[in-house]
Amino acid sequence: MTRQLGDRVAAQRNGGTGNGREVVPQETLAKQIQRMAPEYQLAMPKGMEATQLVRDAITCLRTIRHLDQCDQTSVLGALMTCAQLGLRPAVLGHAWPLPFWDNRDKCYKAQLVIGYKGFVELGYRSGKVSAITSRIVRVNDDFSLVYHADRDELIHKPVVDGLPGEIRCFYSTARLTNGGYSVTEPYSIARMEAHREEHAPRNRDQAITGPWRDNFPEMGQKTMILVNYKLLPKSAEMAIAMEADEGIRMNLEPEANAAEVTERAQVIPGQVEREENPGPAAAGPADEGDPNFPPVPQPGEDTSR
Repeated sequence: MTRQLGDRVAAQRNGGTGNGREVVPQETLAKQIQRMAPEYQLAMPKGMEATQLVRDAITCLRTIRHLDQCDQTSVLGALMTCAQLGLRPAVLGHAWPLPFWDNRDKCYKAQLVIGYKGFVELGYRSGKVSAITSRIVRVNDDFSLVYHADRDELIHKPVVDGLPGEIRCFYSTARLTNGGYSVTEPYSIARMEAHREEHAPRNRDQAITGPWRDNFPEMGQKTMILVNYKLLPKSAEMAIAMEADEGIRMNLEPEANAAEVTERAQVIPGQVEREENPGPAAAGPADEGDPNFPPVPQPGEDTSR
């Protein structure tokens, strides 16, 4: 069934013909997502329902501008990775299928961006991590970190009275179920900005776009979570998530390894662009929307034309 659906999607991209003789009727992306429900169910961890994933995905189509105009296989692939990892798209801060304009193929494609709360969820679910967090230190906080051979001394007292001030640095701490403990070295604002300069996507004018532009604090927290996970024992799901994050998946087979079939988005100035000028945020379900990273992403008008 998955291969048949993939053939239909490919045929639609190639002008609506399947084998050169038969005209394939256009099927909306929402209907294709619903048709994929049995395949998503096969890929999902036990106890999770594909019907919820489908409902979340349909909400994404309504609230994320241009997502319904993306290469359909890339959207279905992003959702397949969400199914395999048991993450909810655009809910609870887990993950987002975000559209960007691919100037080489002259179309929108969906890139799966896993939020830091999604990585935290996977850490707890693995059974290896009992607690993990990422924190922002402000200039008026009382903060110090001293390393010792037998123990580390960490003090972070957020300011209670007055304004917290600008961001000073980021760090992450974790405790393992076996009693181990991990704390990352702090990333100063300058170091995090340097990380952003190296990894953030850019448009034709080489201006930073996407979450690194619109949600720098949350992306800093996500970065520290990932830095910490590099120091910790990881589950297979965590390893897959770290490889699939910010990638494009065009393989819809439920048994395919998400990390192995994910294409890394090669963001080259003038070739691949994220959307600019975010529009007004569309209201999502009041009890499910996450006000952090990002708040229902809203790419704006296409600047590549």
